[in-house]
Amino acid sequence: MRMGKGNPVYERYIHSAAWRKRADARLDLDGHICQVCGGEASDVHHLTYDRFGKESPDDLVSLCRRCHEKAEELYDPAVRPWAMDEVKPEGNNFMAAMRADAVSIAPVVFDYLKECGGGGFDALMRLRQPDDPEGRKYWNVLKKAVDALCRKRYSRNCVEDRRDMMLGTISNHIIVICLQQIEHYVRNLIQADLHDTVMQEYDIFGKWKDVAADLGITNGTLGTLRRDDGTSFGPSLREAVLHYCGLDAAAGIPPAEGFACLSDEDYAQLSAMAEYVISVSGTGKFRGEYVCGN
Repeated sequence: MRMGKGNPVYERYIHSAAWRKRADARLDLDGHICQVCGGEASDVHHLTYDRFGKESPDDLVSLCRRCHEKAEELYDPAVRPWAMDEVKPEGNNFMAAMRADAVSIAPVVFDYLKECGGGGFDALMRLRQPDDPEGRKYWNVLKKAVDALCRKRYSRNCVEDRRDMMLGTISNHIIVICLQQIEHYVRNLIQADLHDTVMQEYDIFGKWKDVAADLGITNGTLGTLRRDDGTSFGPSLREAVLHYCGLDAAAGIPPAEGFACLSDEDYAQLSAMAEYVISVSGTGKFRGEYVCGN
């Protein structure tokens, strides 16, 4: 019987003093803050049952009730079938299962994070913001949320390194989805208005520096906005999209459509990489272990 509600061993332990002590310690460690949505945490969720009854603090995470229910839903194969099980009848292709789950689970998690934090530009940028003082760990907030929601999903049939690969691929595909939304907002909801404002302020009133100060951006960025015709937003966005779409392609996931900052050549090369990876790793049917020289 699978661990969880209805399992008498699980039920006895989850109502024991030993569990309460471990759960309270995890809540204290997390400051009683939900590690997915940032709200008040009321529950403690198992990330793995590998050490059930003797959990280390890293086996647990503090969540609010809503996020706990979502994490359990993502774990439950009756609600979200496990790709590993779906692939195994035809073989045992981990790469195929990883691709399948990244494509199917990532949009579900992203939509949930938008429900929790909002889908506007500021909310999307909060997902992207680093949480360390020096500002170097981009997407760390999003990756922590993915880990809290999805880690237990793979604890049953993935060893640790493959579990990390699964979570990393899902996180990366969510980043690609998030970048699509960020590009959309930059281009359609921000850039057009800023362009008109900058043109008026600069050409009529000559308040270039005042506009930049009001917007909280540098004169260089303002200049980019003024010159931009809406087809791109400087090199940084394009480089980020290429990087994360490239990571998708390395897992055999074709590039997401609709990025205006990617050229036809970009799409062709990313698609070719994804197709090559699939040709080597397969699509689910067992191909055996790859051995050099054979």
